[in-house]
Amino acid sequence: MAETYLSDLKTDRPVDNPEFESKQMNDTMAKLGKILSHDATKLTIACKPPRKPSDGIKMISEISNTFYRLLGFYHTIPIDKAGKAYKESYRAAIRDALLGQISLCNSFITATDKEDPSKKKFMVPTAVLWETCKLLESQMPADNRAAVLKQWKSMQETISDAKSEVHEVADGNATESGFLDEDESEDEMSPEQIQVAKLCAQLVDLIVFLFVKVERRCIREADMSLCDELAEAGHALTDETDVLVSQLYDSEPDAIRSKYIKEYVDKALALIKIAQKISLPEEHSKWFEMCSKKLNDLATKKD
Repeated sequence: MAETYLSDLKTDRPVDNPEFESKQMNDTMAKLGKILSHDATKLTIACKPPRKPSDGIKMISEISNTFYRLLGFYHTIPIDKAGKAYKESYRAAIRDALLGQISLCNSFITATDKEDPSKKKFMVPTAVLWETCKLLESQMPADNRAAVLKQWKSMQETISDAKSEVHEVADGNATESGFLDEDESEDEMSPEQIQVAKLCAQLVDLIVFLFVKVERRCIREADMSLCDELAEAGHALTDETDVLVSQLYDSEPDAIRSKYIKEYVDKALALIKIAQKISLPEEHSKWFEMCSKKLNDLATKKD
């Protein structure tokens, strides 16, 4: 059941729902999340030893019906009215709930009636499913802007982690910090590698400020479509940050300069270009212009 629904969740169907309202959808999904939480509790009670097959079958049927309703309402969310990020937030939540359900059922499938019920192997997956239900009940974004802001926070955390790592390398502390593999722990980075790492550190520092600026000045002013564009460009830049930092260990300095730094700056400039579509006060518009110039200067820096 759950695996079938997971497969169905991957299908992006065209939706025509002119009467869609995010608040109404949130209320509906919150109620279904509460029902799912109760279903998980009743399933746990029905399936833990000593169990009766009939009770377990009944609860599997009920929980399947709840998931069926969740999927049904999810497929009525129109991207053109709700936004990509908003719909993605529900896709992710329902996916996690389905994975939690699979884990819970597996905990009973692998158990036997002779096992000590006090071991309670089912409690961890039950708790995980409860947490997802709580997310559906009270923590889903109110609209697309809220969904993008939530994603943005996650991206900022990733960028901040990358900033810490690249500065460790630039400061010559990579081996002491354990970033390198054991067989590399004796090797020291060359002066050229350190120099490129310092350049990458400058770039990542600037991107940290860029993400803060976009969050405070752009996302809150953008319409639904531009919010999605910002999120897409932000994800691409976040992914490229991971690539850039990882290449400090895997690639030669010249390759990092000629390829990875160029690609990184291109992704950053793409995000700035979208930010500049938004009507902003002159001081903020000038900041994005300055940021673009600084990125280009760093991309062509030779020493």
